[in-house]
Amino acid sequence: MDIEDDTTVFATLKSFKSFISLPDTSRNQGEPAPVQSDVLQKQYLQRLQLLEAAEKVQSKTQLIQMDQEKRQMEISHKRARIELEKNATLSARDFEREVDRNQDLLGRIRRLEEREAESSQSLSEKAEANRALRRTVESLNRRVEERDGWLNTSNQMVSGLKDEIRDLKQQIQTRDNTISKQTLENQGLQEQVELQHRCVCLLSSPPPPPQELERKLALQEQDVVIVKNMRSEVARVPDMDKELRQLREENVYLRETRENVILLKEETEGLRRKVERMEKMKEEMVNVELEKEKLSQKLQAWENLGQSTGLNIRTPEDLSREVIQIQQREITVKQHNYTLTSSCRSVERSKADLQGELLSLRSKALEEQKKRETQESLVRRLQKRVLLLTKERDGMRAILESYDSGLSSSDYTPQLSRRLREAEDILTKTQNHNTEMEVLLTKAQEEAGALKLQVQTVSVCVCVCVLCCVVCVGRLKIEELEGERQRLEEQNNVLELRLERHNLQVHSRVCVRTRHTGLLSDPGGFGNSPDRSIIHVSGLNQPVISNNSTTTTLYTQSSKGMGIYKIYG
Repeated sequence: MDIEDDTTVFATLKSFKSFISLPDTSRNQGEPAPVQSDVLQKQYLQRLQLLEAAEKVQSKTQLIQMDQEKRQMEISHKRARIELEKNATLSARDFEREVDRNQDLLGRIRRLEEREAESSQSLSEKAEANRALRRTVESLNRRVEERDGWLNTSNQMVSGLKDEIRDLKQQIQTRDNTISKQTLENQGLQEQVELQHRCVCLLSSPPPPPQELERKLALQEQDVVIVKNMRSEVARVPDMDKELRQLREENVYLRETRENVILLKEETEGLRRKVERMEKMKEEMVNVELEKEKLSQKLQAWENLGQSTGLNIRTPEDLSREVIQIQQREITVKQHNYTLTSSCRSVERSKADLQGELLSLRSKALEEQKKRETQESLVRRLQKRVLLLTKERDGMRAILESYDSGLSSSDYTPQLSRRLREAEDILTKTQNHNTEMEVLLTKAQEEAGALKLQVQTVSVCVCVCVLCCVVCVGRLKIEELEGERQRLEEQNNVLELRLERHNLQVHSRVCVRTRHTGLLSDPGGFGNSPDRSIIHVSGLNQPVISNNSTTTTLYTQSSKGMGIYKIYG
C-alpha cells in the first residue's frame, strides 16, 4: 500500500510538472488529479468491501463452529442422560438385591434362633457329659496312681532279677568250663585204660628185655598216678551231678523269670499307653473346658454387643433390624451421592458452557484486537499519506508562488485557483476520513476494553470463585458420604461375620457311631481290661472306647459336611 501511494504521488508530481511545462495544452489535459482521487476512492471502497467480506466469512465460520459446539453439547447431554438412566437402573437393581439379601438374612436369623435353642439344649447335655467325664477322669487318675506305685515296685523287682540273672549266667559259664575240662580228663583216662590193655597184652607175650621192662614200669607208675586221680575225680562225679541238677533247675527258674519279666514289660507298656491316653484325655478335657469358656465369653460378648457397639442389640431380631436400618441409611447415602454427582455434573456442564462463552469472547476480543491493529495500520498509512500530501501541497504552493512571481496574474490565475480548490477539497476529504477513522478507532478501543473487562469479570468472578467453591464443596460431601458408606459396609460385614461365626460355633456337631455296642456301658471299669483303648476326637465331649482287636468308625458331622474316620486298635 505504501509503495502504491508513493507511486501515485510521484505520478501526480510528474503530471503537474508536465502540465506546468506545457501551459498551452493545460485546458485539454486538466483532469488527471480528480481521476486519481476517484481511483483512490475506488481502491478504498474495494478494501472496505474486502474487509466486510472477510468479516462475513469469519462470522460464518464462527456460526459453523457454534453449530458444531451445539451439536457436541447435545450429544454430551444425551450421553449424560443415558448414563443417568443406566445409573438409575443399576441403583434399582442394587436396591432389589439388598432387599433380597435382607430377606435372606431374616431367614438366617430365624434359623439361627432355632439352632440357638437346640445349641442351648446340646450345651446342657454336654455339661452333664463333662461332669461325668470329670468323675471318670478322677477315678482313672486314682487307678493310674495305684498302677504307678505297682509299676515302681515291679521295676525294682525286675532290676533285682536282672542282677540275679547276671550272676547265674556267670556261674553257668564257670560250670561249663569245668565240664569241658572234665570231658578232656575223661578222654585222657580212656587213653590210659587203652594203654593198660596194651600193657597186659605185652605181658602175656614173651618177656622183653629189662630195659623195656623198666620203661614199662615207669609207664605203669604214671598210669597208677593217673588212675588215682581218676578215682578221686570219679568220687567227685555225684557232686557234679548234683550241681548240674541245681544248674538245670536254676536255668528253668531263670527262663520262667524271663517270661515273667516279658509279661511285666508288656503290662508296663500297656499301662504306659493307658497313662498316655489318660494324659491325652486330660489335655482334651482342658481343651474342651477352654472351648467352653470361649463359648461362654462369646455368648457374653453377644449379650453385651449392644454396650460395646452402642446399639440396642440383645436378640438376633434387633441385629436384623439394625442391619436393615444400616442398609436404608446406605441407600439414602447413595441417593444423596447420586444427587450430588448429578449437581456436580450440572455444575461442570455450566462450567463448560461458561468456558465456551469465555472462549468465544476471547476469540471476539482477538478479532477486535486484529481489527484494531489493522485500523491502526491504516491510520498510520493515512497519516503518512497526509504528511506526504501536506509536503506536496507546501511544495506546490512554493512552486506556484515562485511561478506566480515570474508570471503574470492574468494567464494562470483561474487554472491555479481551480487546482488549489481541488487540492483543498482532497485535503478536506482526507482529513474528514482521518477523523472518521480516528472515531472508529476510539470506538473499537472502547469496545475492546469493555470486552476485556467483561471477559475478566466473567472468567475470574464467576468461573473461578463460584464453580471452584461448588466443586470443592461437592467433592468434600462426596468424600464424606463415601466414608460413611464404607463405614456402614464395614459394620454390615462385621455383623455378618459375627452371625456366621455364631452359626458355625453353635451348630458344629460330631456324631460318633461305633460298630460294637455296649462299650460305654461301664465308664468307670474299662481301665482294668488291657484289651481296651480310649480314643478322643477333637470336637467330641465323650471318649470313644474301642477294643484293640476290632476297629471303630467315627462319624463327624459339622456345618461344612460329614467325615468318617476309622481307628484301628
